Amino acid sequence: MDRSVSADELLRSAREAAGTRNVREAVRELTLHALRSRLLTARHIAVVARTVGAGIDSSDVPPTAPVRDTNRGAWAGLEDAVDRALQAYEIAARQFAEGRARLPPGERERLLAEIAQMECNLGEGWGYAHAVPASLKGRIARMTALLGKAAADGPGTASPSEVPSAGGVLCFVASGVLLGLSETARGPMSL
Repeated sequence: MDRSVSADELLRSAREAAGTRNVREAVRELTLHALRSRLLTARHIAVVARTVGAGIDSSDVPPTAPVRDTNRGAWAGLEDAVDRALQAYEIAARQFAEGRARLPPGERERLLAEIAQMECNLGEGWGYAHAVPASLKGRIARMTALLGKAAADGPGTASPSEVPSAGGVLCFVASGVLLGLSETARGPMSL
């Protein structure tokens, strides 16, 4: 994982990135750095996206810059990074849907609730339109469908304290996938 970034530092960096020459790439890399700084959970994705979005909204773009294109580029960079994080989460969820791992009782429902909350939080802070881009909604729907197919363990003999949280394992796997995706590609990713 990358060095952890505070919310204030992320907000300041997002403002600076929104005024750079290649704003899309700058915002994407800043966002990916922040996403890689902690375990990749649905909540972390939403917090980073909202914070970077707030930085974009509050940036001081020089009057000589084509403001509309700069603003669109900043939001596109944020969308690229969030898409990559959601893709990593989707790949991890596929492992559970294909039966390579199982969820403890109640864990699937908790994860699905976190994803629903993430989508709601993204919608509240996503640019002036306050709507999650269609490409991200599609990725979230695929993640949700995969987790819905994930098999849950029945009551077992091990106590809950002896079994690691599958949600934690899913987030750990997603974090590793995000690192790999970040290193192998520069543009928007697709599955």
